Amino acid sequence: MASSVDRKDTVPIPQPRGYPIIGNITDVDPELPILSLQNLAKQYGEIYSLSIFGKKKIFVSSQRLMNEICDEKRFGKIVQAALGELRNGIGDGLFTAQNHEHNWGVAHRVLVPAFGPLNIASMFDDMKDIASQLVLKWARYGPEYVIPVTDDFTRLTLDTLALCAMDYRFNSFYTDEMHPFISSMTRFLKQGGARTRRPAYMAPFYRADDAQFFKDIEYMRKLSGDIVDRRVEHPKVTKDLLNAMVKGKDPKTGQALSHESIIDNMITFLIAGHETTSGLLSFEFYYMLKSPEAYRKAQEEVDRVIGKDSIQAHHLNELPYITACLRETLRLQPTAPAFTVTPHAEPGDVVGGKYWVDHGEPVVAILHQLHRDPAVYGADAEEWRPERMLDENFNKLPPNSWKPFGSGARGCIGRPFAWQEAMMVTAMVLQYFNLTPHDPQYDLQIKSTLTIKPKDFFMHASLREGWTATKVEQSLSGSIRAEAPSKQAESDADQAGADAIPLTVLYGSNSGTCEAFAQTVAADAAAHGFKASKVDTLDSAKQALPTDEAVVIVTASYEGQPTDNAGHFYNWLQTLKEGEKMQTSYAVFGCGHSDWKQTFHRIPNTIDELLAQHGGKRLCDRGNADAAKGDMMSAFQTWEDEILWPALKKQYGGADQSSEATTLGQSLSIEVSNQRASHLRADVSEAKVVASRTLTAPGVPEKRHVELQLPSEMSYRAGDYLAVLPLNPPDTVHRVALRFGLPWDAMLTISSKSSTALPTDHPISAHNLFSAYVELGQPATKRGVAMLGEASKENKIKTQLKQIIEGNFDSEITEKRVSLLDLLERYPSIDLPLGSFVASLMTMRVRQYSISSSPLADPHTVSLTYAVLEGESFSGQGRYIGVASHYLSILAPGDIAHVAVKPSHQAFHLPADAESTPIMMFCAGTGLAPFRSFVQERAAQVGAGRKLAPAHLYVGCRHPEKDQLYAEDMARWEKMEAVIIHRAFSQASELSNGHKHIDTAMRADKELLLELWDQGARVYVCGSRELGESVKQVCLDIGKERARERGRDDSDEAVNKWFDKIRNERYSTDVFA
Repeated sequence: MASSVDRKDTVPIPQPRGYPIIGNITDVDPELPILSLQNLAKQYGEIYSLSIFGKKKIFVSSQRLMNEICDEKRFGKIVQAALGELRNGIGDGLFTAQNHEHNWGVAHRVLVPAFGPLNIASMFDDMKDIASQLVLKWARYGPEYVIPVTDDFTRLTLDTLALCAMDYRFNSFYTDEMHPFISSMTRFLKQGGARTRRPAYMAPFYRADDAQFFKDIEYMRKLSGDIVDRRVEHPKVTKDLLNAMVKGKDPKTGQALSHESIIDNMITFLIAGHETTSGLLSFEFYYMLKSPEAYRKAQEEVDRVIGKDSIQAHHLNELPYITACLRETLRLQPTAPAFTVTPHAEPGDVVGGKYWVDHGEPVVAILHQLHRDPAVYGADAEEWRPERMLDENFNKLPPNSWKPFGSGARGCIGRPFAWQEAMMVTAMVLQYFNLTPHDPQYDLQIKSTLTIKPKDFFMHASLREGWTATKVEQSLSGSIRAEAPSKQAESDADQAGADAIPLTVLYGSNSGTCEAFAQTVAADAAAHGFKASKVDTLDSAKQALPTDEAVVIVTASYEGQPTDNAGHFYNWLQTLKEGEKMQTSYAVFGCGHSDWKQTFHRIPNTIDELLAQHGGKRLCDRGNADAAKGDMMSAFQTWEDEILWPALKKQYGGADQSSEATTLGQSLSIEVSNQRASHLRADVSEAKVVASRTLTAPGVPEKRHVELQLPSEMSYRAGDYLAVLPLNPPDTVHRVALRFGLPWDAMLTISSKSSTALPTDHPISAHNLFSAYVELGQPATKRGVAMLGEASKENKIKTQLKQIIEGNFDSEITEKRVSLLDLLERYPSIDLPLGSFVASLMTMRVRQYSISSSPLADPHTVSLTYAVLEGESFSGQGRYIGVASHYLSILAPGDIAHVAVKPSHQAFHLPADAESTPIMMFCAGTGLAPFRSFVQERAAQVGAGRKLAPAHLYVGCRHPEKDQLYAEDMARWEKMEAVIIHRAFSQASELSNGHKHIDTAMRADKELLLELWDQGARVYVCGSRELGESVKQVCLDIGKERARERGRDDSDEAVNKWFDKIRNERYSTDVFA
């Protein structure tokens, strides 16, 4: 029954300010509306409304309100907007019918029995038939094949639906092109949404689109009609959905479905039945690849339940963890992301005890936000964690908190069909394959029609040990069991020479440094009589470490965690059973940053130890490099030259090479020509600069602000990073051209005898190569200096360079950041080949900057706040110029930059429950960047009428008139009560209560900080290493005092243990060098 609250006692529903006539149309991105609706929910809270061309819609996103609108006695489904447009093609089919329409009732009663458990179970073999086609395609194409994930799963689900529902084969896996039905359906859904967003008077401008819309409808209806007619003319004895519609009678009225109604529902099944399931499978494997622990658990469950057998229907009931994976995927990414209801009562009803909704007014359930309700799913609601969806936890969820299949009588009738298919396919893929992402650093992007899927998500599938494509085919047919794993066959990869000794090089790398080191090993191998048979990620070697050749591993630790492309390998090693042995000979080199003392080199050290524990043979001592010391390449090359290669030669033999061959020959040759070409990096996207300005006064180190317009498919959260692929400063590039006598239009053709990240075998301009592809400002390494000595023909210079190598190299070269180019200019008589110079340089790496804006302000624009690094060179040779900061500083509006959004640590985001969780932020200088995004987001929420828990910002700078960043913005947001700011001015402490630095301000506010902490506050720190240490020390001191006051252990050991426990949970840092 309707609420008893009187309409006059209700309050207005929050709504963004709109424009005359068009209303809020600009608040919703037509390409990705669900993201806009999510951001509005974050800003306005659990309920808000939008008005577009005079039509009002209400949006809800909390379990509290969802529980009300899912009450079928009070609310019922309403079909309008995009679904209303789809009625042009599928009439009053199950998905698009209004509740009162007669045909819906007839079809619903006829078809419900067809989706009963026995009928769905009888479809298992046909489902397995199509799933086998997918598995065999991946098996036969091999591990190098780049799988278009959403396309292949779309082929799978369309073919499965057609075969099981109407005994029709699209045969999508036997053609390169997608079936025309897919193209027509995609355009139909896209246009259905687009037509609702334009007023009637604009129709003449869209005649071509409308013509295509109705042409696609005609094609889909004709195809479906032909299938129906064929069944009528040639009846079959089968219990599929088509027979149920053709022969079935409504048990209530005795009526049969009309020919048109059968066609309506045929197309409905083909659209709704395959689009959502293909999206579910695509999202699931994305999350599994991002979660090595969950991937392992799911695969172990398959191995335990199914083993080497061919999957059978009964197996699906014995896979609770895969069930949880699918549930959790649908929680975060419900592929049908919304449904719409309206009050039954006239003139309307009240929701939430105070919001009035008119009868006929649409109320839209935003499932993405409902499924992230912190009141239900906690502070980690954004994380994909299948354990929360295991039966015990799932069954305890409050009502109407998980609604991916809709609600009530209008919920998805095909849910049992989709679930059986998704369970089967997940198990089969995990049984036969090890999966790896094509781009380990890919972060989820979404494409939208009426449903959603991942965009540009690709992966590789390698057959697990013991399987071949032939054995998989035989296993799927049930004719054989797979044989026990056999010893890996010898690689027949091409060798550099008849006597070259093969070795495998594996890396774990996020920023590109370890990958560059791995490529260096491969490039240097020939000079030592070896040949790299494989250079690939650690994840590519999960369960597949070679036993017949040496393995060199180069990997990093990131806050104690493996890199994006090493997580699955690391998890596999960690979970090897006691007594499980491997016959691998290996060497490990680790990279890390000593600022993270407790996790320094944790991953390479653990890999080294685990390999040895399980029978691996350590070929040499582990090598290590420390990013805090500034020159990891020198440390790596020293380990490579003095430890790795001697150990490999001792174990395997190998050719002795002269020092000149090693340092000058390399494996790179370059030809100079005069043709132009260009080559772009593929791991970043183009973003347009829309604004750039200086934030500081003259006389202090320059800090700047830049805004970039992101591609439409790229999204971010407050607290994330933007990775920028910079260009070297033009002056530095010009220095290279002068030193090597290259004309301004020189074209270079690079040929390489080994793997290289540089563009090869086609011309590239010298300017492009030295601007975009190599690092020119990195300190020279010992190997690089030795190379110059070999190239010099003057004994005096040889002696000087030898003294540099054998003397205090760190203080003379590394700490002064003397580059190879600096040395070449210092010794102009050295005639170094251009190829040797390029081969000794690291490839250009992306630099990460904290984003300083919130998507609630503009989801398609990001801002960066950065310091421009430029000053007199420590070497006394010219000026030092920071590559990335200089690059950003010369960008002007209209310029294009290459960027990628990179998520920060999960803990470095605003709390999900903003109303009840206070926050404390500590920073100085450009460390303000992520906190500007936090405060801007809170200001948007406060401006939308939300009452938030307090936020306190402690920020330091030199002087309020010189380098106080965003003073006007911060003052405005503080006035809105989005933040309370505590300032420390090192050159004007009289203006900041005597505080020169924020640590003294913190000590003065000890009682306030303790009060906030007791209220459950989250702490965030961003800035230099020194700032991070000073804030940490104040927190330790205050914690020690609190422990002493409460009679607890206040020893250093106890307080440090407490601090370690809260790190990355309630205390999050983003510290830069």
